[in-house]
Amino acid sequence: MKEFQKHFAKLLAINGYLPKILLAAFIGFVTGLVAVAFHYGLEFCSRAVREPWSGEDGLPWWSFAAMPSLGGFLVGLIIFKLAKAPETAGQGTDNMIRSFHHQGGKIRARVAPVKFITSIVTLSTGGSAGYEGPVSQIGSGVASTICSFFKMPQSLRGQFMLAGTAAGLGAIFKAPLAGALTSVEVLYREDFESNAFATSIVSSVVAFTVYIALVGTAPAIAGVPAFPLTNAAELLACALLGILCFPFSYLYVRCYSESETRFSRWKIPDWLKPAVGGLLVSLIVLAYPEVMGGGFEYIGEIMKGVVPHTLWGVLLLLAIAVAKIVATAFTVGSGGSGGVFGPSLFIGGVLGAMFAGLCEMIVPGAMRYPEMFILVGMASFFAGAAKAPIAGVVMVCEMTGSYTLLPGLMIAAVMHIAFSRPWSIYKSQVQNKFASPAHRNDMDVDVLSVTTVGDVIEPCEIKTLRGDEPLAEVLKFVDLNYVYPVYDGDSYMGLLDMAVVKSAYISSPDLIRHLLVSDCTVKVPMLSVLTDLHTASKVFLRFPVEQLCVKNDRGDVVGSLSHSAIFRAYDSIVRQS
Repeated sequence: MKEFQKHFAKLLAINGYLPKILLAAFIGFVTGLVAVAFHYGLEFCSRAVREPWSGEDGLPWWSFAAMPSLGGFLVGLIIFKLAKAPETAGQGTDNMIRSFHHQGGKIRARVAPVKFITSIVTLSTGGSAGYEGPVSQIGSGVASTICSFFKMPQSLRGQFMLAGTAAGLGAIFKAPLAGALTSVEVLYREDFESNAFATSIVSSVVAFTVYIALVGTAPAIAGVPAFPLTNAAELLACALLGILCFPFSYLYVRCYSESETRFSRWKIPDWLKPAVGGLLVSLIVLAYPEVMGGGFEYIGEIMKGVVPHTLWGVLLLLAIAVAKIVATAFTVGSGGSGGVFGPSLFIGGVLGAMFAGLCEMIVPGAMRYPEMFILVGMASFFAGAAKAPIAGVVMVCEMTGSYTLLPGLMIAAVMHIAFSRPWSIYKSQVQNKFASPAHRNDMDVDVLSVTTVGDVIEPCEIKTLRGDEPLAEVLKFVDLNYVYPVYDGDSYMGLLDMAVVKSAYISSPDLIRHLLVSDCTVKVPMLSVLTDLHTASKVFLRFPVEQLCVKNDRGDVVGSLSHSAIFRAYDSIVRQS
């Protein structure tokens, strides 16, 4: 068996196109079966959980509001106590992105089954989260396990991890093209992983075929009418809706980020945090039960013509959209298992319905099909929040089976992105391939070898620290985004490790008062202005730092160099050649 593993890995490593396609198909087949199991498992658990509230003698509906807290409690126990897999907490897609960029595509084998169980618990008990995060992380976990079995190199592991992600998304949303596009586009804000597109397409199509064969071919969002092609007035309205989405996507990102940060700093056991987040969701559910679960059922209801024609109806939809933003932040930000992609579609759809209601109030009858803006809002909101315009547009088209709105969807998505470039719901996204650690070895060594550090850095005054200084005093003027060399007398010791400082501050703020600067110093070399960029990039590979100090020929510190500056320099040189 070991010989077979070695030979197969070698066959893939020499860029055998057919073996890669066959392996991608196998990953898609396995992930498709897992997606089917997830679908029926969630369906069964949802019915079982809601059984006491069904029928004439069922419990009062408002008592179900306690379930998100109970679900969060169970999720916390499973993740932190039983499985001891903290990487399965929170949103799955961002964890997949982080694994691609920083962990060589490696995902522990236990991640897929733990994510499978905890996501079903979260969603069936009414937690506000999406299906895509769990399934994308499950798919990437399946692919990573298969890659580990064949002992594949890192360059191939990331490619097949994306194939697993595409398979999960393509199956669960019945959107094979969108699944492939999402997997390669969501990694970057202004780029996509082109070398993984072919394998992602194959795995997504195979998983989709397996899924619809066992689940059915009905669109993920049914009941969508046949819309005509958009006219000029409707295209203008789509552009306005895209602009309307951007303050809400900012609120969505900020609420989620703030919730995640505050829960991480809170001094209670990690396994209790999802229960607290669920309790906060329970309070929201009492007023707005629509925010429970993925929410696609509610989108289907408003798609059937429940577009408001009154101010109160518009305000109700606004309140539901904001409630979904806050509920998702509490559910996923506290460590509950779920995704933020599905809720973004829900929020966008509700905003689209709200916008349609405003149009009907201001210019009655001007829009032929006001409910079309529900789909436009879905595509626009996700595209801007995730910085994935193509994937967002295609996803909505495939989920609803409506392609005639494509021009309006694209206009709205582009307008939203134009106003929302500084933020993204996926914090592990990087700008482009040049900013990704996964592509450090892709650069031409000759180009880097003839360029020196002195050609790249911007000279500036660097403040030095003494190793015997109290850390608490230093933190009063230290900026965590800059680099600080540490000295013991005249001897260079290394750099103040900001990661250690942040960890100490978050885990035990009182500890800061008892630490010296030397306790948080990482021993890394100082670069010379004459060092070539290839050598400098090797230093970054050896030490877990974002920046290095640079000295001149007299030994004076004259600036700093970040690994992103190396990528920018390489990109600039290549463009000029």
